[in-house]
Amino acid sequence: MKLLIYLISLIFVGTKQAHAWEDFYILQPGQLRFERGAAQKFSHFSQSDCRARIQQITCIVNPSQNPQEPRTCQEDSPAAAPALEKIYDILPPKLQKVFCGLDVIYIENQLEALAYAGVIQADAQGHVQGSFMGIRRTLIEQNYDATSVFGWKEQKAFGIKAPPFVHLPEGPRVDVTLPVSLSALHYIVVHEFAHILDFANSANNFVCPEGETCNLSQGQPEEFQKLIPKEGSWGTLSWKGLMEPLPEQSFPLWNKLCFYGCTEQLGLQDIEAFYHQLNPTNFVSTYAAVSPYEDFAESLTFAVMAEHEDFQYRIQTPYASYSLDAKWRSIGPKKIWMQDFLNRDLKYPSPMK
Repeated sequence: MKLLIYLISLIFVGTKQAHAWEDFYILQPGQLRFERGAAQKFSHFSQSDCRARIQQITCIVNPSQNPQEPRTCQEDSPAAAPALEKIYDILPPKLQKVFCGLDVIYIENQLEALAYAGVIQADAQGHVQGSFMGIRRTLIEQNYDATSVFGWKEQKAFGIKAPPFVHLPEGPRVDVTLPVSLSALHYIVVHEFAHILDFANSANNFVCPEGETCNLSQGQPEEFQKLIPKEGSWGTLSWKGLMEPLPEQSFPLWNKLCFYGCTEQLGLQDIEAFYHQLNPTNFVSTYAAVSPYEDFAESLTFAVMAEHEDFQYRIQTPYASYSLDAKWRSIGPKKIWMQDFLNRDLKYPSPMK
């Protein structure tokens, strides 16, 4: 996990490579390459009509190991658009506008994660130049309940390898209740949009401490470890730096927290202790504790979901129960920061195409 956070940081020092971090990518201009199908005739339209863009940028694709690899949209790609148009119709207006800045929405025939997002590296003025998103195809085509989807993902943190969206009895139990109008896909889209808004608006902003020299040009991890959250940025609420929570938000098992590509990971024997340690922190969920970027994305998602009174998100272990929706409503500083953020005049990526 820490190595991946370090890699994504390298984009701020002008590296020419593309780096993946958890479920987020940052590419250089020209590295996002795809070819639309014949049925997707691209036309220009008003920036106020973000919904109309969805069918033109939805792109069903086969797996790729390299985000820079050119990809071809399958001919049936427009068939995936209606599910996303339904999501658009119920999103808050400030999230609807993210669709206007997307160059492509990949509908992945195969994907380990639920979804991912990415941006094109910022220009000299700091403006993010484009954005994209990928979603597991089965989530578009099948109406999986949120409990199954997020329960399956939660259990991955404990090394459980189950078929997609199957809850195994030996792992923690997740129970998610969404309003009738919402879905697991809705939650996922909001989470990925949060990543895009984070980078477009520098919500997470890490700087070299005053009086310190940070030589980032050589890409040495110890130099990146010196970076601290800029005053007023999101990271100040929970993070000492890019790779470490504040002492009061850290806990013994944090070093083993990992979902994807893990060299070390929590096990079933850690379940009770992990949630007992996580509960007093101001991380709203297990995934939020992974990094400052997932912390922001999960928190924005909970802020949007908690606008609905019937939203519930609970985790049950053999000996304890934890209400994450109640926890979010009680995390004053983060809740206020996020409300202020969503009330800003937000910046959005401009599509490259």
